[in-house]
Amino acid sequence: MERTYLAYLKFLFIAFGTGIISEKMTLLLAALHFYELVPFFQDLYRLLTWPVLVLLFMIFYFFVRDLRYINRGSPVTSKEIQDPRIYFSAERTFLSWIRTGISIVIFGFIMEKFDFFLTKLALMMHRIITLKASFSGMDEIFLALGIISIAVGLVGFLLTVHQVDQGAYYPHHKLYGIYGLILLVCLSLLSYFLV
Repeated sequence: MERTYLAYLKFLFIAFGTGIISEKMTLLLAALHFYELVPFFQDLYRLLTWPVLVLLFMIFYFFVRDLRYINRGSPVTSKEIQDPRIYFSAERTFLSWIRTGISIVIFGFIMEKFDFFLTKLALMMHRIITLKASFSGMDEIFLALGIISIAVGLVGFLLTVHQVDQGAYYPHHKLYGIYGLILLVCLSLLSYFLV
C-alpha cells in the first residue's frame, strides 16, 4: 500500500511542479516576444495546478481511509524472521520513499533555478520580468517536503526492521499520521500560494 501511494504522490507533485514551471515559462515567453506560445503554457498551468491539488487532497483522504482498515498486524513467526524477503520488502519500501523524496527535492531545485534564470535574463535584457509573489515560497515547500519524505522513510524502515527482529509487525499509524499532517499543511500552503 505504501509504495502505491508514494508513486501517486510523486507523480502528482511532479505534475504540480510542471504546472508552476509552465506559468513561469509564460513570463519568459512574453519577455522574449513569443506570444503565440503563451496560451499553451497558460492552459498547461490551469490543467496542472488546481486539478492536481484536488487529486492530492483526495489521495490524502484515501490514504487515511485505507490506513484505518489495515489490520493491526499479525505476529511474524520465527521462520519468517529468517526469510530475507521480509527485509527486502522493507528495503524496497524505503527506496520508494527515497525516490519520492528525491523527486520532490529535484523539482524544488528546478523551480528555484528557473527563478534565478528569469532574474538573470531580466538583467541581461534590461527588462523587468515580474514573478508572481505567490510563487516565491513554493520551492522551499518542495524542498522541505522532499527531505521530510526521506526522513519518514528512514524512520519507517528502521521501525519495521526493529519490529520484525522482535517478532511482530504493526503498521506505523502514528508515523503515517504525522506525515499525513505535514502533507496536509504543505498542500494547504501550496493552495494558499496559488490564490
